[in-house]
Order: sequence, then C-alpha cells, then structure tokens
Amino acid sequence: MSPHTARFFLSLPPVRGFFAVLFLILVTAVPFVDSELGLAARIGTVVVVLLLGLVIWAATLSGFVRDVREPRPLHDAVVVAHRPRRLARVLSWTALGVVILAGLTFVPLAATEVNDVALVLCTLSFGVSLPVASLLPRLSRWYADGAGLVAVSPDGLRLVPDRGDQHRTIPWPQLGTVLPSSSAAQSLPTALAEDLGGRVRWRPGACAAVARWADEGFDPTAEEMRALHLEPRWSSDPSTVTSSRGDRWGLIAFQSWATLACALLAGALIWAVVVDEASWWILLVLGWAPLLGVAILAPRLLRTLRTDGKGPAEVSPAGWVDHLHGQGLVAWEDIESIEVRDQHTLVTLRADAPPLIDRDLGNRMNHRLERLQGRSPVQLRSAGPLFRAIGPRRLEYPPESGAFALVLEVEKQGRALVLRN
Repeated sequence: MSPHTARFFLSLPPVRGFFAVLFLILVTAVPFVDSELGLAARIGTVVVVLLLGLVIWAATLSGFVRDVREPRPLHDAVVVAHRPRRLARVLSWTALGVVILAGLTFVPLAATEVNDVALVLCTLSFGVSLPVASLLPRLSRWYADGAGLVAVSPDGLRLVPDRGDQHRTIPWPQLGTVLPSSSAAQSLPTALAEDLGGRVRWRPGACAAVARWADEGFDPTAEEMRALHLEPRWSSDPSTVTSSRGDRWGLIAFQSWATLACALLAGALIWAVVVDEASWWILLVLGWAPLLGVAILAPRLLRTLRTDGKGPAEVSPAGWVDHLHGQGLVAWEDIESIEVRDQHTLVTLRADAPPLIDRDLGNRMNHRLERLQGRSPVQLRSAGPLFRAIGPRRLEYPPESGAFALVLEVEKQGRALVLRN
C-alpha cells in the first residue's frame, strides 16, 4: 500500500473511529493480560498506549467536532444561516458516548465473565454506534446543506442556493433591507430569497447583525464575534482578538505530551542499553532524536507555563517588553517601527541595534536549515511554521496574541513609529 493510499484510508471516519476504539480497548486490556509482566511493566505499557492513543483520539474527536458543530467556516466565510439538524447532532453525540463506553467496558466484561448478555449488548451497541458516530455527522450536514446556506465575510453576504449551483456574493452596500425573521428566505430581499429553501434558519443574533452590516458596513462587535464565531481579524475592536484559556491549555497539553513522549523514548533506549538488551550504538543511531526533542520541548514548555499569563508583551517607559519570544526589554531607541497589518504585529529594529538572540533551540536549528537551502542543490523541508520563529531584527506577533492592541498605547504615547496597512 502506497503512503498516499494509506493516508486516504486513515482519513475515513469509520477507520479513524475503529483505531480510536482499538486503543481504548488496549488501555483497558493491560490489567487483564495473563502474562509475566510486573506492575512497572504494566504501567509502562499503559503509558505508551496512552501516548500513542492521544494522537488518534485527538484527530478523531477533532474531525467529529468539525462535522457536528455549528456554525462552521465556509472557505473564507462563516455560515450564519442553514437548515437545523438538532436531532442528528444529538444522535451523533450520543453514539460517540456509547462507542467510548463500549470500548472501555468490553475487555473487563469479557475477562470477568460476569454476564454473557451484558457482553453481547456491549458488542451490539458498539457495532451500531460506531457507524452512526462516524457517518451521521457528514450525512446530516450533506442533507442540511441541500436546502441552501447563507454565509458572511468582509466582502459581503454569500448565498449557496438549494439547487447546488455556484454561490454568489452580494456586497454589503448592495444587500438592501433585511427584515427581522427567523427564516432567511423571509428576511432577505425576494431576489435573493428565491435561492434558499424554506427551512433555512438564521443562527441566534445573525439576522440582526446582517441587517446592521447592510446599513452601517461590515464591522462586527465583540458580542457578534462571539455569537457567530467570526474571524477575529474581521473586527476593529481589539477586545475580540484574545487568546482563550482553551487555546493556552491546549498548547500546554500538546507540549507536555510531546515532551513526555520524547523523554520516555529516550529513557527506554538508555534502559535497553544498560540491561544489555541492545548494543550501545543504538543510542548513536536512534537516541539523539528523542534527546534533542527533550532539549527543544522542555524549555519551550517551561516558557509557556511561565509567560502565557503575562500576555505577549508590555509597553514600558524604557521600551517594548517581549514575553512571547522571551526577549525581554527592547529599548525604544533600538526600534525602527511597529507595523500592524490585518492585526499581525511586526516590531522591526534599527540596523545598528543589537541583534535579537533566539533562545529557542528549535528555532535556531530551523534558521540554519533554511540557510542551507540556498546553498544546497537538494531542497530541504523547513519546520518553520511549527515554531515561534523570530529574526535578528524583527519580532512577529500573530493576531491571536492580541499584541496589536498594545500598539494603540505606543501610538498614543509617541514612543515609536507606528505603521498601519
């Protein structure tokens, strides 16, 4: 099987669901395995299975949530009116819960032989719930989309007709009057409503928001952003772009998992050499990778835990204080400009200013890898997008960091040259 075929096979929801449940069963099966494994070996096996299973569970759950949740993105727009599918969503979440419960209880029921009827019911519930949880979210979305969709973007109101024809976008100034109604077909002008099915409903707050944008122009408020899950960069209100607690804990969880996985792999290789289960050269061939991973990820995890609560940066009388990249104080006299473009923030230093030193080992290795690409006939793949890379004379802050809100204070105090595009 080719790698492309394997990726396609594993991308199918039923296949992902099967492997996710398989790892659930493996976790619960370790205590019931009749072997000579001691307590330490059993605990180690469970930890390894958990580390591998977390990746599969996260990928499976993210795909499930992407198909179930509303509202959702539509290319570069966000859906604000669609045919409801409440029953399908309830059944999908219920089926997912049954699949997880069946996966956790199957091995204990089979090993203890408490009740054969319970084991049969567990097997049947799993066999029914797995296809429902895997296929119903996508099928229900396909069926609901057949009635048409209404989405919004800075360019205007986007209509996807019920006949499945190509969508069209109506600029906000040309939209006209939007009447208050829960039905999108009844609130939009007749020339537009004829493309939508009668059961297409606005999301809560969407009709009033669309009516306001048609009159005043597209500039969502913080309340509209939260209610409709719009892109933060679409609003001029700085309070709409903040890093949520879930984002921070998600980053901490991922870095903790990766650090622990590398540390356990390195420990397992060292242990195998110490007890003469493997030759010493295995550390030279394979041991460097997990050790390098620990050296990169552990400081990054500590920096995340130490600085995430402080915000990306601070504005002080002495200069720009960077927390996101761990650079500390950058004096105002060393800053040439601070540029804000679509809520991306770029701090550029003067040519004669001391160069910034990236303390992240992964970033430094990545910069060297990128420089090698210019001199090597073989193109090497860069890992740049995975890291918070900085340049010797630049500091970059993404919109979700909220650093652009600090630029307002810099501009008000006249501390540095502020550029906006």
